[in-house]
This record gives sequence, structure tokens and C-alpha cells, in this order.
Amino acid sequence: MSIRWLRNIIIDDEKSAVEIQVGDRRIGDKCYTRINDEVEVWFDNHYETRGDIIAQGVSILKSRLAGKTITYPNGQPYDWQ
Repeated sequence: MSIRWLRNIIIDDEKSAVEIQVGDRRIGDKCYTRINDEVEVWFDNHYETRGDIIAQGVSILKSRLAGKTITYPNGQPYDWQ
């Protein structure tokens, strides 16, 4: 059973979704990030806990989206929580 962190956001005025998978059969065994319906970008996790793996995935997403305007659907700045 996989665990996913999903958020609906606005990227440069376009409705979007970001996703982090933190495991397939157990925490940390298969981890990826995805923006919208792109192919998964897999990463080797450095941690054992769900929160730490999500933080690592968020860091990856932030890097990939650097330079873009990211907001909540209501227009408020996105805080990556």
C-alpha cells in the first residue's frame, strides 16, 4: 500500500497538483515526486520516517519549481506545508 502526499496548487496561474510517494510496501522503499501528470521523478530517500521523507520530497519539488509563482487555489502564497 503506497502513501502519497498530494497538494492542489497554482503554478504560474495554472491549476496544478504536486505529489510525493513515500513508499510502496513499506515507508521509504519507493519514493518519487511528480508535478501534474508527468512521469515520476524517483529519488533515494535519506530517512526512515514519513515526515522526513516528505520534507526531502518537498525540497526536491521546491528546487524543480524555483522561479515559478506558487500559490494556493485561493491566491495566497503557498507555504509548502
